[in-house]
Amino acid sequence: MLLKRLLVAFVFIPVFIFLIFKGGYFFLALVCAIIGVGLFEFYQGAAKSQKDPPLKNSVILRNILLGLCIPVAVYFKGEGILPFVITLIIFIIFFSELLRFNPPHSELSVVLSLGGILYISYLFSYIIIIREIPQMGERLVITVLFATWMGDTGAFTVGSIFGKHKFFPVYSSQKSIEGFIGAIFFSLIAMFISTLWVHFPILHVIVLGIIAGVGGEMGDFFESMLKRGLGIKDFGRILPGHGGVLDRLDSLFVTVPWFFYYIKLIVGLVVGGI
Repeated sequence: MLLKRLLVAFVFIPVFIFLIFKGGYFFLALVCAIIGVGLFEFYQGAAKSQKDPPLKNSVILRNILLGLCIPVAVYFKGEGILPFVITLIIFIIFFSELLRFNPPHSELSVVLSLGGILYISYLFSYIIIIREIPQMGERLVITVLFATWMGDTGAFTVGSIFGKHKFFPVYSSQKSIEGFIGAIFFSLIAMFISTLWVHFPILHVIVLGIIAGVGGEMGDFFESMLKRGLGIKDFGRILPGHGGVLDRLDSLFVTVPWFFYYIKLIVGLVVGGI
């Protein structure tokens, strides 16, 4: 298992770094690929958990295409386009369900369709907004990925060695309070290392480290809650040793938007913008 994880990291991390620094359509394609696969995994997991699945293949395809509209719109029009795009997607889903003329479980189809798009596409699209910050966007993306994944590593390492007190066992029997603290500690270390390429006052470094550690763990718990509800172990198997895209990147669905809004609303006000 560990060897598979290392091999996946060895292959994908250089590709990620290259596409992050390349930016433009290359980075947009990476984000769209992640969102597209993530949405497919989510809806497949939801469909498999039901004896009479409300999500037919045509509905899944519709949802994936709608979900991909968000990162594309954000790339071309920026953060301000989000309310319009989300509103449009909501109406498209409701009207398309109406035109199916009272299929069974239409209410569940609407909830799952919107839930998947908001959880995966909307939240992760903030990474495009971060990347487009002038002069330092690529370094900020590297920072949030580094701090989040270091937190994941800290939670696993500290939890495996010292974990004795269960944390939210109703959702994950392997999570511990010690692992949660380890996630914060490792994310803080990552943020201090990141000061080599992003220059924030020490207070912001500490807060962003806490955001990455806590947010990463919350993202993991959110996904565990969904998997427990759907009755599945993993969302996919595309990444050997990790599971699916959602299993590997779940932490980022929380840390990326939190990171962005802290940068925009707090750091931007204090240091005069980015």
